[in-house]
Amino acid sequence: MGQSAFTPTLLRASADGFAGLATSRWMESDPQVGASGAFEAWRAHVRRQIESLAAALEDEAPELFAAHVVWSRDAFAARAMPATMLQAELSHLRDVLEESLPKAAWSPMPAYFERAAQELTRPAQPPRSELSGNSPHGGLAHAYVEALIAGDERRAVALVLDAIGPGRLSVRDALTHVLVPAQRELGRRWHQGEIGVGEEHFGSIVTRKIMARVVAQAPLAPSNGRTVVVASVARDAHDFGALVVAAFFELDGWRSICLGADVPIADLVGFVARFDADLVALSATLDEQRATVARTIEALRAERPGQRVLVGGSAFAHGSGLWQRVGADGHAASAGEAVETGRRLVGA
Repeated sequence: MGQSAFTPTLLRASADGFAGLATSRWMESDPQVGASGAFEAWRAHVRRQIESLAAALEDEAPELFAAHVVWSRDAFAARAMPATMLQAELSHLRDVLEESLPKAAWSPMPAYFERAAQELTRPAQPPRSELSGNSPHGGLAHAYVEALIAGDERRAVALVLDAIGPGRLSVRDALTHVLVPAQRELGRRWHQGEIGVGEEHFGSIVTRKIMARVVAQAPLAPSNGRTVVVASVARDAHDFGALVVAAFFELDGWRSICLGADVPIADLVGFVARFDADLVALSATLDEQRATVARTIEALRAERPGQRVLVGGSAFAHGSGLWQRVGADGHAASAGEAVETGRRLVGA
């Protein structure tokens, strides 16, 4: 990856200390933050800023740090917290890093903080719902989300399963135009403070159940003799996208093996070797997990030179060419694109 590893490594190694010091100063200076008494929660938030900064430095991309700050800005706004709170947080973090880091390590950082500060001068822009407009099957997806938020699993299941059939909703369309947008809508509403963690988790569990039932009853393409291993990288607790990608490969005739979330590098490498996988599809959600993707690919190639690797997930959504910097052979922004790119990579 582009930037010298020294500065990002130093940031990560000292993240807890930097975050603690910045949070203490922030809470002392801001009555609203100080009155909350939630030191550990705010320190965790500052640590996330540090991790995002380290990832952006590795890619020499101030805009990636700014994008993370924008996400925080919109979340603050949705919870009636002023942008000045976030500005103060970043100001204290900047001061701590400038005081604490060697001059050579600090020198590239002002540009990153300045880019983030520019974004904070703009008004919050809540992300648009994918269920609005004229999206395919948008009405069904909207009704499904409302059933989930109401805690009505029976109705949610019936809405999807009753819609699937010849000449109606295909399995791929159910995944692409109902379940995936619904999951994103739950995440959007949580981000906007419209629902809590409980509703989001309940919706995720129900959606996983339905997805398993939908895929199990779908006609599969003839086997193409290829094997794909799909996984979220180590320390990534999100695996919904990986599950959808694995389902699409299965429907396309691959032997599709999904390992789920937070797969340690050594275990993944051993599993891929054991099943002689033609393709590995890696998912990463957070910016800081791109470094883990790079280490994972390096370990895979050390064991299996020439191993084909496809990457995707939110960690690759905010900049072009990020997938190339981690050493991948290709990138996909959707499950359908993952299958098309996977076929090309292995000549299937």
